Amino acid sequence: MAAKKQSEGLPSLLHLTIEEAAEGLQSGRFTSVDLTKAYLARIDEASEFRAVLQINPDALIVAQQQDDERVRLGNNGRGRGPLHGVPILVKDNVATKDNLDVSAGSLALLGAKPAVESSVIAKLREAGVLVLGTTNMSEWANFRGMSVSSGWSPRGGQTLGAYHPNSNPSGSSSGSAVAAALGLSTAAIGTETSGSIVEPAEFNNVVGFKPSRGIIGNDGAVPISGRQDVIGTLTQTVKDAAYLFTNMAGRSERDEGTWNIPFDTIPDFSALCNGTDLSGITIGVPRNTFSADRDPTSPVMISFEAALKILNSAGAKVVDSADFPKAEGYQKLINQGQDIVCLCAEFKRDIARYLQALETNPNQIHSAEDIIEFIKTTPAEEYPDRDMDIFLLTQAEDIDVSSDRYKERLELELFFGGEGGILGAMEKHGLDLLVVPSSRGMAVDLAAIMGFPVLGVPLGFFPQGTPVKHEDKKPNLVREAPGMPYSLTFMSKSFSDGVLLRVGYAFEQLSRVRADGPLPFKMPTTELKDV
Repeated sequence: MAAKKQSEGLPSLLHLTIEEAAEGLQSGRFTSVDLTKAYLARIDEASEFRAVLQINPDALIVAQQQDDERVRLGNNGRGRGPLHGVPILVKDNVATKDNLDVSAGSLALLGAKPAVESSVIAKLREAGVLVLGTTNMSEWANFRGMSVSSGWSPRGGQTLGAYHPNSNPSGSSSGSAVAAALGLSTAAIGTETSGSIVEPAEFNNVVGFKPSRGIIGNDGAVPISGRQDVIGTLTQTVKDAAYLFTNMAGRSERDEGTWNIPFDTIPDFSALCNGTDLSGITIGVPRNTFSADRDPTSPVMISFEAALKILNSAGAKVVDSADFPKAEGYQKLINQGQDIVCLCAEFKRDIARYLQALETNPNQIHSAEDIIEFIKTTPAEEYPDRDMDIFLLTQAEDIDVSSDRYKERLELELFFGGEGGILGAMEKHGLDLLVVPSSRGMAVDLAAIMGFPVLGVPLGFFPQGTPVKHEDKKPNLVREAPGMPYSLTFMSKSFSDGVLLRVGYAFEQLSRVRADGPLPFKMPTTELKDV
C-alpha cells in the first residue's frame, strides 16, 4: 500500500486531496505559499513529462495574498471555504485573465488575449483557488489531424504518460491528467469535446469528470464545438471533483447554454460523496456498445465484471445487457467516417467567433483558413509530418452549419445518442445511469454528442506479462503495457451529474484502486517538509 502520510505528519503531495489541503491550510500546518513552493519544485523535477506548459509568474504573490486574506477573514481558519488558497493547474485552452497565455497549444495564438476571463475560472477564483499555471495539451484539442500524437503541441512538445516510460498520455487534456497523477498541483482543469478528459484520466489513473453541457459556462474556452465542449476536472478523488464542480457550476451571462439549468441554487455536490450505500440506484450495462471488441478474458473485462459485483453488493440494481436500441446504425456511421461532419462545421463557425472576440491577436488569426495557412508556413508546427487533415475537412463546401448535410447529420447523431442510444436504454430499463469498461467507445462518444455527463474512475492495471503495444503514429508511444491503468466509466442524462458523483464515490471507496494501487513509474520528490 502506498504511504499517504510523511513521518512529519504532513500529507504527501502525490495524494493530497482538497479536503487534506483545506484542513492543513485552515489549521496552519502549512500555508498556500508552502504549497505553491513545493508544487513549483515538483513541476521542475517532473519536467521530462512535459505536463506543465507555463507557470503563473505571480503565483507566489497570489499565494501570500491568499494566506493573508485567510487570516483576515477568520471563519475558524476557513476563509472563503475549502478551496481557499488551493493551487490548481488549468489547461492551455481556458482563458485566465492574468499573465498566462491561452493558446490551445498552438503558436498561432501565442500572445493572443481574450477580453475576459472564463466564467468558470472567475468562479473558482471567487472561491479562493490559486491558478498555478497552464498545462500542455494536444494542439487544438486533438482536432488538427489524424496522425498527430495525443499530448503533443508545438508550444509544449510531447507530454508523456505517468505510468510507463515513453507512454501515451492520451488527450487532449494530457498535461492536466499527468499533473494530477504526479501531484504537481492539488487538482487540474481540463476540457472535453469527446473523451478528452476521461481518456487521459484513464491513462494516468486519476478521476476524470466531464459535467453536463450547460451546467457550467463554456465561455472563455478555445472551441471545437460550442454544442459539445465542456470544461471539467482531473483530480485525485471523486470528492475532489465534486468540490470543484460545486464552485464551477452555475449560469453564465456569456453562455446561453447555461440558461436552462433546472435549479436556481447550485447544490453542494460534495455532500453526495458520503457513503457506499447505493440502494435505490439502477445501473445499466450496454453490452452491445463494447462487447464486439472486448475479450472476456482480458484484464479490463475481468476487472469490469468484478466492478459490477461491487456495485451490486453496495445495493445497486445492475441491469445487464441494457443495450442501445440502434447501436449498429451508429457503428455504420463511424465506419463510413461520417461522425466528424458536425464537429467540422461547428469548429469553422465557433473558432471564428472566438478569434473575432480576442482583445489582442498578434498573428492576425481570424478563421480556420488562417490557422491552416499558419500551420503550412510555420516550421515548428511540423507540417506535413504532423498532418492537419481534420482542419482541411472544415474547408469543404458543404461543411457549414447552414448546409443540409450538417442538419441531416446532426439530426441523425442526436437520434443515435437519444432514443436510439443512451436515452432509449435508460427509459426502457428504468436506469439512473450506465456503466462501461474503459473510456473509449461508442457510449462515451454518444454521451458527448448529447452533452451528457461522464465520470471516469480508476478500475485496474494491466498485469505483468502484458505485451507492450505502441501507437501507430509518430513518435510511436506505448499505449498498453504492464502497470498501465484503465478505468470504469459512468454516464447519465443531462443534469444528472450528482448521481454519477454519488455512485463513482461509492465505487472508489469500495474498490480503492488508486488508493492502494501502483504508483507512477517516476515521481518528483519534493514534499512540504522540504519548503
